[in-house]
Amino acid sequence: MAELLGRSLARSLDPLAGESIGGYLLRLAHRLRLSPIRLARLTGCTKQPSSTQLGRRLLLELDTRAFARATRLSEEEAAALTLLSWADRYPPIWRLTSSTIVRPTRDDWLFNKAPRYCPRCLAGDGTAIQQQHGGPWKKAWHLPVAFICPAHRMFLQSDCPQGHPSGRVATVLISQPADTTLHPAQCRHPAQREGQGRTGPSCGTRLDHLENTGSPCPSEGMLGAQQRLLDLLEHDESAEDAASFFTDLRVVAAVLCASWPFSRELIEPESQDAVGRHVQALGAGARPIHDSPPQDSTAAAGLLTAAVRLLDESDRRELVVHARAGRPGSASRAPWVPVFERNERVIH
Repeated sequence: MAELLGRSLARSLDPLAGESIGGYLLRLAHRLRLSPIRLARLTGCTKQPSSTQLGRRLLLELDTRAFARATRLSEEEAAALTLLSWADRYPPIWRLTSSTIVRPTRDDWLFNKAPRYCPRCLAGDGTAIQQQHGGPWKKAWHLPVAFICPAHRMFLQSDCPQGHPSGRVATVLISQPADTTLHPAQCRHPAQREGQGRTGPSCGTRLDHLENTGSPCPSEGMLGAQQRLLDLLEHDESAEDAASFFTDLRVVAAVLCASWPFSRELIEPESQDAVGRHVQALGAGARPIHDSPPQDSTAAAGLLTAAVRLLDESDRRELVVHARAGRPGSASRAPWVPVFERNERVIH
């Protein structure tokens, strides 16, 4: 295989709008009848011939020049498969990729702990190529600020409906990357079978065939908030304004969680219980951690929609009053204060 490195593949695929490097590898591997890990080696995604895993850091560390050459893409197309173009807009990405930070710390707002996806997007748009290899796994779905598919007006699903142990999901880009038998829209987690570990057969559930289970539809307010956040990742506003908004969003979300249940009235009714469960989980340890996004899409929609609305309708002073009302005591000791200070340093 070593002699093939650096060469262009005989066949390739055009990237789909918003597609991630993980989704692109899945679709191209399916077309070439290769395993994703072998394709990753051939295209320079992994420098270690013996590597058996593909981590999410590939979204931030892809060698776009080598990948573009191998897949017959332009460097711009290759770079668009990563999160790097959002580094100056979404502070958690900047924090991890900036050379000015010697020891970047773990940031819960960088990646969701479990994959999110829209089944209808994965089913494709009906074109021949998407009928064969599926629709896009979108790069925005990796971020906690993505919780709704605006195109299909539905909450994003979280992981596989069969349920799998979380394990290393938060760090994995493609599970079981040596498996060559799966369609890009099939669940790649190891099937839960007695006596078999991570190397057992893949689950194989078709995530693009999931039926509507009667879950509620997002409200117009939620749809508007989601579109606003997705637009901020692109070029509708300056990078500085986008970065500031995401920082403020994170601080306000912490304020809402820290002042629960006082803040319950600010959450849309259909997601109040989900947000309440999220807040309860945050406070389960000895030291509550309020600066952590919900993993459930409904809870994320409720919490972040309220945060967007507060940012649009209120100033920072009102939020301070709100936090104090929910948690009496010294303002300097309020749990949201270190969140604000830590994230302000990222922007300024």
